[in-house]
Amino acid sequence: MRKILLASTALVALTSVSAMAADVTISGSTAFSYVNDDKKDTATTSASSFGVESDIAISFSMTADNGMTATMVYGFDDSDGAADDASATFGGDFGEIKIVNAGLDPNYVQAMDETYDKAGEGSASNVNLGGVDGDSIGYKLPSIVDGLTIAVQTANESDSESFGYGIQYDAGVAKATIAKITNSSEEYSSASLTASVAGLSLAVEQNKKEVIEGTADEDEMTAYGLSYALDGGITLAYEAGSTKDEDGSTQADYSQFAVKYAIAPGIAAVLTSSEVDDQTSANADVESMDVQLQLSF
Repeated sequence: MRKILLASTALVALTSVSAMAADVTISGSTAFSYVNDDKKDTATTSASSFGVESDIAISFSMTADNGMTATMVYGFDDSDGAADDASATFGGDFGEIKIVNAGLDPNYVQAMDETYDKAGEGSASNVNLGGVDGDSIGYKLPSIVDGLTIAVQTANESDSESFGYGIQYDAGVAKATIAKITNSSEEYSSASLTASVAGLSLAVEQNKKEVIEGTADEDEMTAYGLSYALDGGITLAYEAGSTKDEDGSTQADYSQFAVKYAIAPGIAAVLTSSEVDDQTSANADVESMDVQLQLSF
């Protein structure tokens, strides 16, 4: 990661005007992976594969003389050079506003989802706090009570309107979250509880998708996760969950176990074992082993 301080000075007539100084951070990451899947859907599909994922992000941040702050993040996709992260914020005593381009980043309410995700390098089956396809704008209220976050967000693009709200309270050792996003046809909700103590992190979360209009399936997912940081840069993580449809029958069960070893600053190795039992289609079952080398700069 590299930080650069940008500033310029302009002279206009006899008056000196100094531009705002902005911190610029350029970061990048590359992950080399090998995946071995024992349950591919067809005999002609290889049961193993290599993959490379690279990301570059440029972040700007500044604080004005009146105390207002502003940030901007822009990330590049490794396949076609298009943006895969794009957002901006500005804030002050009134709170903070976040603008997200084309749903590439999670806005405030969406970011309250997936607290259970402790071993997320492999395959999984889940119901996300979704409902946002286009540009969105979010507002986070100023702090009323220490640890309390209240936020709303809305999107309106290409006939995909949505509104969401979220409340999160962080007491230090434990954090509780309730969030909901509604669009013209579906309502997504999420409730979670997390706790951390002495290197051990625990989380349980329930997500629901309810249909307002149309014939789409209603789904509910309950998941939990835990991680434990050992001495020597080793972290163990486990997560499991199940997805059910509206009549209560189980659609899929999944579990993941991961071991991460921090070899050096910016270099890590991750081994993940994943299993998905999809009861709606045997071709969607997964039993895979993922090996990754992660580099970050």
